[in-house]
Amino acid sequence: MNETFSLYRLQQLDSQRIQRLKRIKQIDQIIASDKAVLKAQSVIQKATNALTESDNQLEEVRKKVEEKALKLKLTQAKLFGGKISATKELQDLQAESEALRRTIKTLEDEQMRMLEINEARQESKKKAEADLQQLLNKKATENSLLLGERERLKSQLPKINSQREALKSQLDSKLIEDYESLFKSKGGVAVAEVFDESCKACGVELSPTDIQIAANPNKITKCKSCGRILYKS
Repeated sequence: MNETFSLYRLQQLDSQRIQRLKRIKQIDQIIASDKAVLKAQSVIQKATNALTESDNQLEEVRKKVEEKALKLKLTQAKLFGGKISATKELQDLQAESEALRRTIKTLEDEQMRMLEINEARQESKKKAEADLQQLLNKKATENSLLLGERERLKSQLPKINSQREALKSQLDSKLIEDYESLFKSKGGVAVAEVFDESCKACGVELSPTDIQIAANPNKITKCKSCGRILYKS
């Protein structure tokens, strides 16, 4: 059995597996926390808060107008009810009526201004909601492509895992431990190819003896510079 080739092949499978798992995680993060969508949702929330504020202010002005209008009605009833004859009291009621009319006019002007603000904020909210929907429609297409890629990557994992386990079952457990330790410590490159009489991983020139051993399917040798297992096809 060619152990170095099996280790080299195991390394390829491990790299493929890691790449797919990494990409699946990346896709999940993209879909879960899309910045553009979050920003659009934030715009809607701000528009909603502003509209709620103007609704409340408009309601307060409406109540004040009703309150002053009722007070004016009562004052007018007293003024023209015929029950009061004292000139001073009638003059006070007349003055109060005029003051109430001025206050009501000011409040009604304020009410009109608030209505305009309220309408503008309603339009802002509608636009923000429409913009979000348009964005979501666009993202649905993009996400469908991402989800398709995710499913394709997931479907490849069982075959990769099966091949990994089959290779590992044929190798000595101590050799597997050594390989896995190197894989973690050497950035996912535990087995280095012999390329142009050098270690492809670190570039150090190899001795003829090391090259000869690396080509032997029944022997394991390591690069004296980086410590990786050498493999020569």
